[in-house]
Amino acid sequence: MTVGSMARLQMNMAQAQTKYGSQLDSLYSTYNWTKNSAINKYGFKNNATASKTLDELLNSSALKNKDDNFRAQFSDLYKSIFGIADDSKDEDVASAQSIKAASASAGNAAESIKAFADSMKYGDEVDVDTYKKYAQSFVDSYNAMVDKVGNSDNQAVLQKGVLMVNTGKVYSSTLKRAGITMGADNKLTLSDDLSKVSAVNIKSAFGSLGFSEKVIQKAGQINELTGGNGVFYASGARPSTSVSGSDSDYTDNAGTLKELSAKMKETANNVVSYAKGLGTEDKTYNAEDYTKVAKDFVDSYNKFIDEASKSDKMSVRNRATTLSNGAQAYKYSLQRAGINVDKYGRLSLADENKLNQLTDKDVKYSFGSGGFAQKAIDKADQVNSLVSSASALGYNYNKTTNYAYNLGALFAVYA
Repeated sequence: MTVGSMARLQMNMAQAQTKYGSQLDSLYSTYNWTKNSAINKYGFKNNATASKTLDELLNSSALKNKDDNFRAQFSDLYKSIFGIADDSKDEDVASAQSIKAASASAGNAAESIKAFADSMKYGDEVDVDTYKKYAQSFVDSYNAMVDKVGNSDNQAVLQKGVLMVNTGKVYSSTLKRAGITMGADNKLTLSDDLSKVSAVNIKSAFGSLGFSEKVIQKAGQINELTGGNGVFYASGARPSTSVSGSDSDYTDNAGTLKELSAKMKETANNVVSYAKGLGTEDKTYNAEDYTKVAKDFVDSYNKFIDEASKSDKMSVRNRATTLSNGAQAYKYSLQRAGINVDKYGRLSLADENKLNQLTDKDVKYSFGSGGFAQKAIDKADQVNSLVSSASALGYNYNKTTNYAYNLGALFAVYA
């Protein structure tokens, strides 16, 4: 284990101790007791006791709002450590937790491909590689959800699943033109050759009023029926390549993010300050001065979005998505200030001729009252807080390390 990963683990343990101290103390005592107990090799006299404890933890005020994948991993690790076997249900029956995680993954993928389709114009040339990533993510996560829902013992969930696959059959011709076929098992398959797929095909299948909207709706209902909130996020930074939504594809980059969030906040404040100062007797628009502050802001923003999109913390990735989507909302305001926004929410500076034609009013319109730059400042502060170290928060090092060594994997997920 590297120094960085140990520090991160210790931070997770410290956060867990601070938030759920009494529950952790109880479980930690139980764990120690089980290691030396000859009564039962799994640590409990019966599975019901262990399951009850797990249910109480999953439904605690602290854990019930955690990310679905974290909760599922916590549950699996807990069961593995304490040897819990669910003898009351058939092994093929999907748990509510697994259905919730699968529906969340499908909902997120549907939101992402919808955002991609909506960002296109009907006459656009299709970036096949990019479309393939979004489409494959959607297909994989949709099929995974169909599998889980089909093995549910919840009649309401099954009903929503039937409605969803029947809707898929209605859209089968539209999906086929977008390079996706639906088989007799209701599963989707992405074609190897997407060269003939047009922007019209993609927008018809996945844009507004397309199949993606129907999947978002049904996945949301299924997610709520299994304990979720039915709210999904589009990935404006990159399409998800992980069916399970696991953080394993991402990076522990807290240190870099702290630097980049600070830099973006600084450059955003600079462009706001520049705009607010315009219109006075001693300060009028100067293309050279403005280009410098605007370019610094654009560069720091793009670097921040790229790095935040790779974070192993879903909460950080969500901030990056929200900010890049926000850039789309401020697109015309930013254009007036000589800053362009692409379909992924990235920024670029206009050409020199455009920047030379700007006026005080243009820059003040975009940044004089904060505008998008203020949104960037807010997100920088949020991300900085999310990646702050445990040591800075005054956690007890010894107790943290004790938990880390004894139940590290379990409580890393729990935290």
